[in-house]
Amino acid sequence: MIHAEDDRSPTAKALSKVSHITSISLMMVIPAIIGYLIDQRLGTLILFTALGLAAGMAAAIWQLVQFVAIEDRRADSGQGDDSSE
Repeated sequence: MIHAEDDRSPTAKALSKVSHITSISLMMVIPAIIGYLIDQRLGTLILFTALGLAAGMAAAIWQLVQFVAIEDRRADSGQGDDSSE
């Protein structure tokens, strides 16, 4: 959802993007860690770690594509960061 105007400070905009990217990173790593813990508990080699990593990477890529698409739409509509001022 694109708002009509984003009048937040540049710092607030940057922190918003950083938190979104951090969430994407965690979305990729946490399922792999959970898979590793399941592997340790069940005594399997890397089955659940690999499944967790694959699922996490798929979800992270999906979120990253959505994030980039939103940023592209903002830039196209003139709501991007005005770093040229």
